[in-house]
This record gives sequence, C-alpha cells and structure tokens, in this order.
Amino acid sequence: MSEEKKAGPWVELLKYPITIFSLLLALVIAKPMLGLQFGQIAKVGPGGIEFAELASNQITDLAGKLNGVRVEIEALKKATPVAQANPDQVQKEAFAATQSVSNQTAALANVSREVAPNATDPRKGYIWIGDFKGTWGKTMIGTGDNNTPVKLPPDKLPLGTTYTTLGNMVVRDGLPSDDDDYFRARPSLGVIPRGAPFKLVTTPVGIDRGYAVQYWAQIEWK
Repeated sequence: MSEEKKAGPWVELLKYPITIFSLLLALVIAKPMLGLQFGQIAKVGPGGIEFAELASNQITDLAGKLNGVRVEIEALKKATPVAQANPDQVQKEAFAATQSVSNQTAALANVSREVAPNATDPRKGYIWIGDFKGTWGKTMIGTGDNNTPVKLPPDKLPLGTTYTTLGNMVVRDGLPSDDDDYFRARPSLGVIPRGAPFKLVTTPVGIDRGYAVQYWAQIEWK
C-alpha cells in the first residue's frame, strides 16, 4: 500500500481548493454574528462542500448579501462626483450583486438537493431576470444561442422556449413582494449555474423599485 493511501482522506483533503476551507471559516464566524444555522457537513470534495441539512440556501443568501455590501462599500470608497450624481446606478449594481454569486458558491449551493431529489422532476423557482424600462438596462438571461442576451420585452418572451442563465443566479421560493423586505422575505432555494438551460413557466412580473423596474420570473429546468 502506498504512503498516500496509508495517509487516508487527509491527503485528499489537501488537494482541494483553499477557498473551500476559507468559506468554512467564514461560516463559523458568520453563524453567531448573523444568527445562521448550518447542518452537519456530509461531504467535502472537489465539487465543494455538501451539508446534510440546511446549509446551501443560507450560503447563497450570505454570499448574495456580502456581494451587495461589497458593491456599496466600493461606491463609498470612490465617493466621486459621478458616483454621487448617480445613486440609482449604485443601487442597481448592489442589487444585481445580491442576486448572483461566484462559481465557488454556486458549486456549494446546488438547488437539486433541496428541490428535486428525483432527477426526472423539473426544478422550479423564481429568479431576477433583469431590469427593463422601454429597453433592457441589464438582463441575466440569454437566448440559448451563444448566450446572446434577450432583446424582446419581458411580456413578449415566449413561454416554453429554452433560455440560458448569464450568471450564477439565486433561485427563490416565490415572487418577491414590493415592500421593504422585497427579495429578502423569499428564502433562497440555492443556485442555478451560469449557462444552464431553462424555460419560463410564467410571464415575467415587473416590480418598480424606484431606481429600476426589476423583472422576476418563475422558471423550470432539468
């Protein structure tokens, strides 16, 4: 038996990206500060960390919140006349950052474990698909043809057509309400990864937040 085999799983763990262990440390710190509860770790591997119970949706929410805070901090650090003159743009960027996550987080927060353990069932949830007011200010869905961003208005997007995600999009359990809590009141189900094909289940709904009209849609994918 080789020395590597004798060393057992510890040698294998050392091969995995340091980001996994950094995230574990961040979660330990975040638990008392943010009141988050995480399940037991079921598996650590090249694809990330799998938790036995509740973790992936909370990882997604935490990552989204941190992304949004990062954008706001960067805007404050710049504090240029241009940034001060365009507070709406800062809010748009901060919001967008809360709805998509890094590749590392996407690997951890796999929707399939929570939503559709049976692989034959389509997974469903709601995602933010972009900002639209006459034209798309920002869109997070593509036509499926080389990830070309959609051009049609939200209410003209055909249902049942295959689209693709242009980011690692946070999937939520329902349509957000237009109030102070907004998307924060809708628990995360995990992430649909960048480039994943999906179909629109319902016509997208626009929510006017003042700084942007943000469209949400129910989607399904295999």
